[in-house]
Amino acid sequence: MIRAVPSRRALWLLALASPLLAVSVPVALLADLVIGGLILLDARRTRTPEVSRRAPEVASLGTFAEAVLTLANPAPRAVRVMLTDDIDARFERRGAHRGHEDWNAGVRLTLPPGGSVSRSYRIRPRARGFLELGDLHLRALGPLGLAWTRVTVPASDVVRVQPGIRDFLWDRKHSLRRPLHEMGPRRTRMRAEGTEFESLREYVKGDDPRTIDWKASARRRHFVVRNYQAERGQHIVLAIDAGRHMRETILDRERADIALAACMLLASRAQAYGDRLGVMVFDDRIRHLSAPRRVNLPRLAETLTGVETRLVEPNYPLAMATLGRTFSKRSLVVLFSDVIDETVSRALVRSLGRVARAHLPLAVTIGNPGLEEAAGQVVRADGDAFRRAAAAELAQARALALQAMRRSGILVVDVPPAQTLAATLDKYMEVKERGLL
Repeated sequence: MIRAVPSRRALWLLALASPLLAVSVPVALLADLVIGGLILLDARRTRTPEVSRRAPEVASLGTFAEAVLTLANPAPRAVRVMLTDDIDARFERRGAHRGHEDWNAGVRLTLPPGGSVSRSYRIRPRARGFLELGDLHLRALGPLGLAWTRVTVPASDVVRVQPGIRDFLWDRKHSLRRPLHEMGPRRTRMRAEGTEFESLREYVKGDDPRTIDWKASARRRHFVVRNYQAERGQHIVLAIDAGRHMRETILDRERADIALAACMLLASRAQAYGDRLGVMVFDDRIRHLSAPRRVNLPRLAETLTGVETRLVEPNYPLAMATLGRTFSKRSLVVLFSDVIDETVSRALVRSLGRVARAHLPLAVTIGNPGLEEAAGQVVRADGDAFRRAAAAELAQARALALQAMRRSGILVVDVPPAQTLAATLDKYMEVKERGLL
């Protein structure tokens, strides 16, 4: 689509010609026709620059990515242009180099004769999913400066917005790369499986006497203990609740976004240990199911990007029954969800209890800090009293539900949302270290 738009100079000429109406109407009309003809001639003589965009294929939720627009001028003269493009409303856009650039209104540029110019801007997604950068809009000023030639270049670049991790790391000093043997004294659980022998070392005070290798100690005439490493090739299942509880906004994100960020971090560590990873996403139905396989982080990120929460009640019995049928080998089942009260979560507790017969369930519950704040707020009006009473009742019911889960032998991670990533990773490493799986 190409259209000619009169420039400010052309409007001034038309304004200056308007007094001719008082002298002679035909003369005034003739002047307007001449000016209009010049505007059209100027538009026809304008050679619009070629424009292209290089957009990021992947972006992380809450972090900035850069898009670059390049304009090439085929004309033998300098050309003034205005440039903008369409973006999804869920993007926040900022100029990359100049704070005063307003990309929504249009950025003004001057292209050298036969040359090219690039401009970039930063986009920060505020929602996870597949977000689009749309058509490019360009205006080029004609050689007489009387007309802007407007061009719309059809374009579509889809940015895959993955769950962000960086914003959720509550403690920057928390080491996310430390190996198991640096996590303090080993608490090895003596089982026929669950740990793998790594090496021998000399006994030091505080070592578990059960790890002493008596044959090696007899040969060396001093105590020698066995070092164990985390067993490799174990199965991990990420079970992600995509029901109504996970749609609640916490820390300016959906609760599901926090869970998916924890999934990515956990998968990264599982990849380092050589564990196999399976994924199940469910609400009232099973939305995604993949058997345990070697961790492929790009493929997992694409899967998690497409997770959509729905305002439906999650079907825990269906999800856990499907999990039991699909995953036969003993696995660490990491369920990301939340519990509201004992009645609502009773199905979850029963379902996870059945899963615990063949697998090791770990429930990562992501609460809402606003609930605790409301339960302890100062009452200044009748409405405050009702809100406080309701929040206190919900908080107590939630605590009872979590207690019931722990009594059923379910491992539970229940920390403030900002600590979810680090706490989930710590619990996974503890399971590996202690040989619980």
